[in-house]
Amino acid sequence: MILKSYIVEQNVNLLNNYQATLIYGPNNGIKDDIKQELKNINKDKEIIFFLEEEIIRNKNIIYKNIVNESLFNEKKIIFLHEVSDKIFDQIFESLQTKKGNVKIFIFSGVLEKKSKLRNLFEKDENLAIFACYEDNERTLINYINRELKNIRGLSGEIVNLIISNSNMDRRIIRNELIKIKDFFLEKKINKEEILELLNIKINNNFDKIRDSALKGDKSTINQLLSEVDLLNEDAFFYLNSLNYRILKLKDIIKINADNENGYEQIIESIKPPIFWKDKPVFAQQLKKWNLKKIDQLVTHLVKTEVLMKKNSYLRNDIIIKDLIINVVNKASTTFS
Repeated sequence: MILKSYIVEQNVNLLNNYQATLIYGPNNGIKDDIKQELKNINKDKEIIFFLEEEIIRNKNIIYKNIVNESLFNEKKIIFLHEVSDKIFDQIFESLQTKKGNVKIFIFSGVLEKKSKLRNLFEKDENLAIFACYEDNERTLINYINRELKNIRGLSGEIVNLIISNSNMDRRIIRNELIKIKDFFLEKKINKEEILELLNIKINNNFDKIRDSALKGDKSTINQLLSEVDLLNEDAFFYLNSLNYRILKLKDIIKINADNENGYEQIIESIKPPIFWKDKPVFAQQLKKWNLKKIDQLVTHLVKTEVLMKKNSYLRNDIIIKDLIINVVNKASTTFS
């Protein structure tokens, strides 16, 4: 059953009507929002997470988690991340159990029309599927207005400022909106305080750290980490900024593997377009990464996010620094 992402965003409970849902496409911001909302409305259920590589290593892991009764809760939610047709057989087998107390949510990147997963979910009325396409200015304006509808004094100028400071990235916007809601909970929003709250200078500094790490530039990283103060409260912004760039690199590497046109042509033509100042940076970073190294890094980022969310007593700024060091070291290693 094919759904529309904007309808699901308005009412995520719609997905309770289906045995499983496949959420795919290039917009990781929408997927993250829906994922978080699903967690929020299913707090009374046991939630289990798997990456595709875990399922490849243990082919029966999904089926066992559906069939086996939980010691703690009668109902389960299973999240599958970074999924492709590689594990179609395992997913298909798991869906045959049809246990109503288990819901499966599958998150994937871009899937071609000939994808077996897409065909399965599009044709079965008990399964839901929807694509998350890239945001444009209109969708982001609607998103910000919806999220800040209870904030007094919101203007078109402030909305545009939030968008321009995010590089059209919904995940960055989401983190900014969390800060805005907390700061302006009981007072009227204004441009001067927004400019200070958005930490534009700090964001630019982290872009330099992120880009140097992905290029494997150890000397620059050592200098930047000694000069730039990473703020504990902005840790998830840093994580999302790094994750966005990594996933963009992964998209380019995968496209190049499919058509072998060369990175330069892909950088020029990929959608959404890469800002002209960033194109040389992307070209340098792509020399340091292949799909295997990228996937290892994505796994490390997921574990880092879980670590920060589960351990509020830890210094997130230190965790981010350790992550940056891991990135620069991995970028410096040769392909295997």
